[in-house]
Amino acid sequence: MRLIAVRPILLVLLTTLSVTMLPGVEKGSSFEFTKVDLSLLEQADALDSRLEREGMVFHDEAMETYVNQAGRAMLPSGTAPERVMWRFRVIRDPMANAFALPNGSIYVTTGLVSLLENEDQLAGVLAHEMTHVTDRHSYLAFRDYRKKSTIASIAAYASSMAPVNTSWGAAIYMAGHMVPVVMMASINGYSRELERDADMYAFNKLAEGNYDPKELVNTFRLLERMDEVNVDKIYYNDHPKLDDRIGYMTGLISSKPPVSVSPEVLGSRRMKYLSLTEQVVREDIHLSILSHRPRTALARAKKLIEFDPNSAENLRVQADAYRSLGPWTPRPTDQELSKDGKQKEQSLRRKLTSDEEERQLLANGEGQAAWQENQRLAEETYQKALAIDPANAKTYLGLGQLYEKTNRNKEALEAYEKYLELAPNALDRQRVQGRIDILRRSTGL
Repeated sequence: MRLIAVRPILLVLLTTLSVTMLPGVEKGSSFEFTKVDLSLLEQADALDSRLEREGMVFHDEAMETYVNQAGRAMLPSGTAPERVMWRFRVIRDPMANAFALPNGSIYVTTGLVSLLENEDQLAGVLAHEMTHVTDRHSYLAFRDYRKKSTIASIAAYASSMAPVNTSWGAAIYMAGHMVPVVMMASINGYSRELERDADMYAFNKLAEGNYDPKELVNTFRLLERMDEVNVDKIYYNDHPKLDDRIGYMTGLISSKPPVSVSPEVLGSRRMKYLSLTEQVVREDIHLSILSHRPRTALARAKKLIEFDPNSAENLRVQADAYRSLGPWTPRPTDQELSKDGKQKEQSLRRKLTSDEEERQLLANGEGQAAWQENQRLAEETYQKALAIDPANAKTYLGLGQLYEKTNRNKEALEAYEKYLELAPNALDRQRVQGRIDILRRSTGL
């Protein structure tokens, strides 16, 4: 399923419900809760529960401890605001995004964690989102929306902008149904002034915590990366806004240079970050493949290989990425990234499924050449992984899928059988056994 286009009947809402300038609330000042605010708080608590219940929260003890330590280092002094309980979580979603709920839950996606490079950048993102909680931005936005439209209209607008039935954007899709104001903020951001306040708080808090505020600029630049032909619009990948944030933050650093963190300390933090997030990145590669974003998957896999080129698991997920790349080139071409190219991609997403688009690409010489090269690299990388760890079951599963797709049925059968031999209790055993039965009939074995 592809991103649903904004329905014509909701185009008016696109302008009337975009986040407008809202009055800020000074940290530590009183905030009078209304019935409307308490309703929003209930929605936030319900979303927390559902994300946990549906397995979207990524649970790894070391990673959870790490994210919580980085988040708590960014907290403002004093007690938490009324009705706020700080929680910092990683959520399974390959879209590079982060959002804060008014109850103090701050989520960063696997997509964003896998894109960032060090603890300083992660802390900066958490500090930015924290400001939306302490300054009550979502409550103020919700009040503002309700003055302009009905709850049903707000929910309809939010739903129309969310991705459907895909792990890509799954978090904001769910938020769009349960806490629409959060999803709308993820797409549009809050007002320029409020977002700048959040960046300023992150800048100052990073310096205070002996982090490097210059890493905020590096974060913005990472978010400008174009691993795919992105036609999805969210605040964290909105390029005009990113350019603006880079500009004023660079100016601030020039006029008020923060205390520099030594390259040795940054390097040490980077290695710690990459080590602790390795499992998150592997999960994100898997989610990117499921979301038909193989270029993103390959970019993340190359990052893993740079960190540890001798890991059989890292090589396996890189091979999975090459296999899923099919007839696409590893990086978007200049033509694809042009205005016309993006419009063409958006049109294709409305008309064709991913499989149909793949078949269309395979019908021309360039697509065939890319497909053959990607399958060659996938097989080569799977074999490298097996040379390091011959008992890695998932490597045989990937090889089986590769061989079956390239009509090497006997080799596919042997690979699938080896997979089930090494992983007899695999959750997908029944499905793989079905493939084995079909291949046995087709090969006469």
